[in-house]
Amino acid sequence: MDIYPVINKPAMIVESYKKYLVVADLHLGKEYEYYKKGIKIPDISKEMKSEISKIIKRKDIEELILLGDVKHNLPYTSYFEKLNLPKFLDFEIPVKIIKGNHDGNIEEIVFNEVVKSFKIEDRVLTHGHILISSNNLIMGHIHPVVEFIDSNGKITRIKCFLKLEGPQNVIVLPSFNPVIEGVSINKNQDIPGPYFETKRLDIKKFDCYLLDGTYMGNVKDIYN
Repeated sequence: MDIYPVINKPAMIVESYKKYLVVADLHLGKEYEYYKKGIKIPDISKEMKSEISKIIKRKDIEELILLGDVKHNLPYTSYFEKLNLPKFLDFEIPVKIIKGNHDGNIEEIVFNEVVKSFKIEDRVLTHGHILISSNNLIMGHIHPVVEFIDSNGKITRIKCFLKLEGPQNVIVLPSFNPVIEGVSINKNQDIPGPYFETKRLDIKKFDCYLLDGTYMGNVKDIYN
């Protein structure tokens, strides 16, 4: 099995029985949250679907896996989501949804396969909001970014992949949604989700890679 990122995109390819494209944390409908606050932003879903479609075509992808939090609003589903989710999920290849904590009633509004987790060879793909009895994981949920502060005090947060190798083999994907920054893994001591809250995983043991492939080193070495 081969696992590798799509360069300059918050997406990953898994090659095994099929060639899978994996993306996490779309949070479709987040625009509605901004709208309620009086902030108007473009329809992000169109941009994300276009980007995913280009990758599928360019990389000859056979199946798309959405790694949880496909929709955004909790505890209800917005009219925007009910109207647009089925349209968004209409790709030319099969789409499998791994259920996230924002996807409570997603089965009621989509026609796609929805599962709690999915295993490819020895790797278990899960959103990351529930514990899975495996040491070989691909997950999302925490929206990792690495934070930089320049000499003028300007803060920049850049999306990143996290990778852990050893007794535990874990890959954490960033959010595919362009308006979601995420959790600064080199600044924040409180990483969300049961894997980190129960100390099953230690963020400082992960290696950090930017979307362009740049290796930032081990998180403990860039932590401050």
